[in-house]
Amino acid sequence: MDGRPSGWLICVAVALFDDDFLRRLQRLGLLAKRIQAAAPTPGQRRGPRMGDGLEFADHRAYAPGDDLRFLDWHYYARMERLLLRLFHEHAEGAVTILLDASASMALGEVCKFDYARRMAAALAYVAMASLDRVSIRPFAGGLGEGLHTGRNRAQVLEVLDFLEHLTAGGPTDVRSAAEQFARGRGRAGTVVLVSDMIDAAADLPEALALLRRREGDLIALHVVDAADAAPAAGGAARLAAVESGRRLSVHAGEELLAAYRRAWADFARDVERACLSRAALYVPAPTSAPFDRLVLETLRRAGLLAT
Repeated sequence: MDGRPSGWLICVAVALFDDDFLRRLQRLGLLAKRIQAAAPTPGQRRGPRMGDGLEFADHRAYAPGDDLRFLDWHYYARMERLLLRLFHEHAEGAVTILLDASASMALGEVCKFDYARRMAAALAYVAMASLDRVSIRPFAGGLGEGLHTGRNRAQVLEVLDFLEHLTAGGPTDVRSAAEQFARGRGRAGTVVLVSDMIDAAADLPEALALLRRREGDLIALHVVDAADAAPAAGGAARLAAVESGRRLSVHAGEELLAAYRRAWADFARDVERACLSRAALYVPAPTSAPFDRLVLETLRRAGLLAT
């Protein structure tokens, strides 16, 4: 056999955003109202940082140089101790989706790139319905031109059109993409990295550190297809790496495939550890899971949706 063992499949063209997808999207939009209702003002979120917002958070001891406007004089009158009032910082909501568009994403029993684009569309829709600004930036060898929306879910058609016309190809250079993103100005809000992490794991810790420079929350959605984690036996095969072009002749028997499955498990653990080491929320995203349930689970784990 010249190609991939049975289980490694090239994506075929499908209806990316069909009627069933749109129905699921509408249900997600209804749930987004719960996020919006919990926000302090439209398009804002209560962040973990301390700032000069209106919602009291805590006290701390006064230190020379602190702003005297925030001294708690009522406490001083009772206890004769200087304390500074701290408030939750209310940052303008923004979501950036960094979407892996490298060649490895165009494979799978369920096309990883199709699945990732559906998740990106759903996340963007929920964010816009919550009055957040959204940016979608594809990347492969570097960071591509993206789409930027306002706080208006009516722009979802622009999002769907943009995603539908994206193609997957080329090598993965997550570090280069993160470096380009880090050079942007201002806080990034919530950054969602959507990738199969193939050919990216070695550079992932540094890439996540670069993404952290924009001082936003960081979520990593690890897209995994069944053929990635546990390919079926295929006998004699000539393999071709879709991103590097390297070729290898193997006999894909059970012993080799068992070793592959163990190596894959190690790889997945390394990706998760890299995310945890950079305080990024790691979310496995198997293509067998309904995309809308995975989006809801991601929002819950990120603290953006009440359970």
